[in-house]
Amino acid sequence: MRGNALVIQSGGPTAVINQSLAGVMAASRDYPNIENVYGSYHGLHGLLHENFLDLSLEPVSVWKEIANSPGAALGSARIKPKNSDLERVFNVFTAHNIKFLFYIGGNDSAEAAQLIREEANRLSYDVRIIHVPKTIDNDLMVTDHCPGFGSVAKVVSNIVAGDDLDNRSFYNSVKINVVMGRHAGWIAAATAIAKKGHIDVEAHDEVGPHLIYLPEVDFTLQKFLDDVQNTYDRLGRATITVAEGIADKLDHDKFAGEQDEFGNAQLSGSGQLGDFLSNLIKKNLKFNSTLGNLRCRSDTLGYIQRSLAGMASHIDQTESFQLGSQALHYMMSGETDKMVTLERIPGQTYSCSIGLCDLKLVAQKTKLVPRSMINSQGNGVTEEFYEYVLPLIGDLPEIRALKTPHVEKKLPTYVRL
Repeated sequence: MRGNALVIQSGGPTAVINQSLAGVMAASRDYPNIENVYGSYHGLHGLLHENFLDLSLEPVSVWKEIANSPGAALGSARIKPKNSDLERVFNVFTAHNIKFLFYIGGNDSAEAAQLIREEANRLSYDVRIIHVPKTIDNDLMVTDHCPGFGSVAKVVSNIVAGDDLDNRSFYNSVKINVVMGRHAGWIAAATAIAKKGHIDVEAHDEVGPHLIYLPEVDFTLQKFLDDVQNTYDRLGRATITVAEGIADKLDHDKFAGEQDEFGNAQLSGSGQLGDFLSNLIKKNLKFNSTLGNLRCRSDTLGYIQRSLAGMASHIDQTESFQLGSQALHYMMSGETDKMVTLERIPGQTYSCSIGLCDLKLVAQKTKLVPRSMINSQGNGVTEEFYEYVLPLIGDLPEIRALKTPHVEKKLPTYVRL
């Protein structure tokens, strides 16, 4: 087969999505039957409007810098192909002799690629399609983990590690961090890594996040309040992580923003969930008023968690590039209608091989956090999760809280008027 290749980036960007694009470009130079590599500017929108970039004209030296940059270099979109769109897709393919399609994205991108494949079969149009996984949500089936997750895990764990030390600076302090994760709680679970950076191993129970809530576990307001009260009674404070998807356990319509064409509510579009839980704690927590007023705050990390420049995980960068490169090699060997996967190799040292799975096994499916990685109380993680996630993020910052003994008191207890 001979013709042009088209690369589409779709859905939410990650810190390493451009590594996969650079991997495709690097491998494409080995195959003269790929005449040109085009990039669809802003995902399916660019394809429908025949808005292509000729990536073959870009100097080789540029791709290293592009690879290390967060955000979708080609631009992205969240558009689901309609029947009327599919006719246009193949008119464009024919006009530009598109024979090789690389779709870099998550669940919805896999679904879009599958719809394009079904239309190609109906029209008897000869095109090879490979899906390159990308999602911070880490919720694609078959693959051990998804490019983008290791970097967001590193970012949120560093944010929460510092935030917990900030929280520790005050009496009567409760802090809530709302992170992404509509159906799966992988990102929320990753904030638990904040505990592992502390040098004082014996103090890990005191280190936040003390409570983590995932969409995989039933969420009730009363249990949430009981957990916060128990943590406060034990430590005098609490650092809490909440996955945005627990809004579905409450009143979805109350917290959801706009929906995209795949029906996904934009739950990170506002701080409503964090504000609701914060106000709930303020009204119900029994705290020691002699230590001052209750400080209860919430932050919704939003898009910043997935695109922080300079914070990408090295292993995430390497694997994302390799997946893009191997996707092209697989396609040139005749493979199509597949997704490239990461397959963890058992052993003491972390390593992964690259494989393939049928696209049908991925489209419209979600990989949840296994119950064995969630603690029995449903508000934290187990060692099995740490074993899974720690190799994906790289080195942890070494931090310590001051544990110096108090000087013996010599005066009566002071009552502040």
